[in-house]
This record gives sequence, C-alpha cells and structure tokens, in this order.
Amino acid sequence: MAFQLLGIGSSANDGTGDTLRVGGDKINDNLIELYAKINGVSTGSISNGTALTSDNVVLRQTTDTLTNKTLTNPTINAATLTGTVASTATVTGTLDLTGAVLAGTAALVFEGSGADANETTFSITNPTADRTITFKDGSGTVAFTSDITVTATSTTTLSNKTLTAPKFADGGFIADANGAESLIFQTTASAVNEIEITNAATGGSAVAATSTAPIIGASGETNVDLALLPKGTGITTIRSTGGSNNQGMIRLNCEQNTHGQTLMSQPHSSGDSGFFMLPKSSTAGNARATPDVLLSGDKTVGAVEAVNTATALSVDTLVSEVTTGSSALAISLPNGVVGQIKIITMVVDGGGTATLTIPTFANGSTIAFADVNDTVMLLYANTIGWVVVSNSGATVS
Repeated sequence: MAFQLLGIGSSANDGTGDTLRVGGDKINDNLIELYAKINGVSTGSISNGTALTSDNVVLRQTTDTLTNKTLTNPTINAATLTGTVASTATVTGTLDLTGAVLAGTAALVFEGSGADANETTFSITNPTADRTITFKDGSGTVAFTSDITVTATSTTTLSNKTLTAPKFADGGFIADANGAESLIFQTTASAVNEIEITNAATGGSAVAATSTAPIIGASGETNVDLALLPKGTGITTIRSTGGSNNQGMIRLNCEQNTHGQTLMSQPHSSGDSGFFMLPKSSTAGNARATPDVLLSGDKTVGAVEAVNTATALSVDTLVSEVTTGSSALAISLPNGVVGQIKIITMVVDGGGTATLTIPTFANGSTIAFADVNDTVMLLYANTIGWVVVSNSGATVS
C-alpha cells in the first residue's frame, strides 16, 4: 500500500477535506504498514529494544550485511570484521580501525582510483600464537615501500641493522655484490666449537700480552685446535704485502705472547720455490713439554743422551756421552738411516772400558772407549752400514 495523505481541504471547515472516518482509515492503514515494517506482522505493539529487521533499514544495534556502501572517514571502534573488508564496505578518505578485529581470513584491501586501479591487500593466515606488529611512533609518514620494508621473498639492501644470532641453512652463504658465494657456512650436527673473530684498536701487534691485532680464534670447549683446510692439492699460503725484506712470515709466540720466533721465506731475488720436509721426530718420549730441538740460533745442535749403563745407544739423538764406572761397560748401536751421523764420546772415565758393538759396521765390529775424550764420528751408508768418519783416541777393531 502506498502512503496515504489525509485530505484537509482548502481552508478550515470548507467541506472539501476527508471525513473523520476516511481520515481515520488512512491513519490506521499507515500505522499498520509501519508496524509490519518494524515487527513483520500486520498488527501489534512495539516493545522497548525491538530491533528493526527490514532489509531496507539499518539501526545502530542491528547486525546487518552491507553491500556496495561507501563510507567517508569512518571510525570503527572495537568491532569484529569478517570476510574481505573491501567487498563489504568501500571507504574513502581516512579509515580509523580503533580496536577493531579482523576475524577469520578477513583482509584489508586498499584500491587505487580509476577503473583499472591496482590493489594492496593486508591479510593473515590463522596464527598459532598472538603476534603484534608495531609501527614506529613519529610525525613522519610510514610508507610500505621496498626501501624500508623487508619480506620473506624480497631482495633488499639493509643498512645499520644489528643481527643477533642469525641462522644460515647448511651450505648457506654471504654473497658478494654479484650474488656469488663469499663466505659459506657448513653445518656440523650438535656443534659445540666455533670460530671467533675479534677486531682490535690501534697498534696492530700480535706480540703483546694483550693483542692489538685482529684475531681469528677457536672457541667452545677448553682445548680446541684451529684448522686451515685447502681444497684438493691447494696450499695454505702466507702472502706478502710487498716491499724489501717483507717476505711471507709466520711468528710463533711464547706462552705469554710478549715475544716470538719468526719463520720467513727466502727473498724474491733467490728465485726459490722449493719444498722442505721437517725431520722425523725421535721415538724417545717426544712430547709438547719436551720437544725435539732441531735448530738453535745460527748453529745446528743435535740432541744429546747420557749413557752410564749397558744399553743400546739411541739413533734419535746426534750425540751419546758415555760415563763408565770401575768395571767394563757393554753398549751397542742399532742400524740407522742412510745419511745419518752419530757421535759417541767418553766424558767420564771411572776405570772401566766402554765397548761399543755395531752389528752393521764397515770398519770392523767394535769400538773401545778407554779414556776421557775418546770420540768417534760415524756415518750410516747404504748397504755397508756405519762407517767411521773420524776417530780421536778410540780403538776400532
């Protein structure tokens, strides 16, 4: 039924208006239609708090689905929004979501202007725990652009960022400016030892109780070696920075790091690219606390053994110093290695003669030491064994 307006005539009591009955009927019809729109029934009374249920009327406390509505500068306070906000409400100007909640898979979609405008969508998959994203407070404008926003798949240049315990995948790497590997991180299961890199203040000296040189060190357990591993047949090389008397060098510090001994290569003028092998260590208890002495200063010094009982002389020492008592002393000399030199000398004569028996001896079978300073120098040669190089006072037979 269309709305019915009461006829009131042209002037009061002119007889042209609706009669009381007709007017009352129009009023009843209008009220019946209002009741029907409010309650969904043709008659009845309106109680306090009755909600408007018409699909054409939206009130403050109703629950409604809005379609194709344009909101200008709305404030949504402590609301729960479901669905996709862009398909539910179109907002122009400023949208203030004060305490609002986007429920389920709801998304905020920001569209540009024009028929083919691109969109920016903010959405989230149901999280397993609460998350808070806080934007920096300030008077400036925060823009979501590639120069300030980092995503899981973005390629971004970072400046002035502090990283605490970043993780690299097994075989992950730090790349150079071209994206090529510069430093690769390999993973060891249940690792407890690691490398420490320590920078330094002015000075640059590693020979000091407190180093002023940068340090690459091992860390973790109490005693940890530090290994350098070339690839294939590559060589661990100490390069020179150039300049006269500035060959590649390695310095081995004392236990207090206050001084050290330096091993250096020949200068460029020598043209030397040789290979050198360290002498084989002795078998007589050689250890870190009692190492074999190979070189000392500008002189070659051989290790010395003291002999005062019947024994086989050591072939791991250069010199054997013999002390005798009142009776004879029987000693022997095992085979050596080709090119080896052995010196035997009597340093104390207690009255007895020391007789050295040599199983492989080119000059006989024994050497007798009867007096102090009796000395022989032997050379071990291929096939013939020990050969006397020099003899002072000893008896060869």
